[in-house]
Amino acid sequence: MKKIVSLGFLGLLLLMGCKKEVNSLEELNIPVPVNPFSEMCYQGIQEKDTISLTLISKGNQLQYGKLSYHYFEKDRNEGTLVGAFHGDTLVGKYSFHSEGALSVREVIFLKQGTSYREGFGPVVDDHKGTLTFKDRKAIAFNSALPLVEVPCKEQ
Repeated sequence: MKKIVSLGFLGLLLLMGCKKEVNSLEELNIPVPVNPFSEMCYQGIQEKDTISLTLISKGNQLQYGKLSYHYFEKDRNEGTLVGAFHGDTLVGKYSFHSEGALSVREVIFLKQGTSYREGFGPVVDDHKGTLTFKDRKAIAFNSALPLVEVPCKEQ
């Protein structure tokens, strides 16, 4: 009889121990993974023209970017952006397909507050499909079409 009571008591203790619900990883002392990457999206719209920019960075390092230009009644081009942040300036290479050919051109964006302004200036063609700025000091930043921060769309 003592064995039955002891087994019953042990079973009751086991049931009470299993009754606690676990609501989070912290309660189990398992660290919650933190995503080190941040995604920021920007868009500029002027009448029927749209420029979209998505930046995926880790800390202050650009990991990847997407850039697209949708100009009314012109060929649309979309591509990838690789580059680096230099203070408040993003300098990169934009690779895109347009009119059936792969092209690469240097791009530069100046961050002002929470928006970006694209820079324009004289370029040099290397005759291999790449355009680079002739003189970065001569770049003018477009204040007419700022790329403002917008919610990123789910992919």
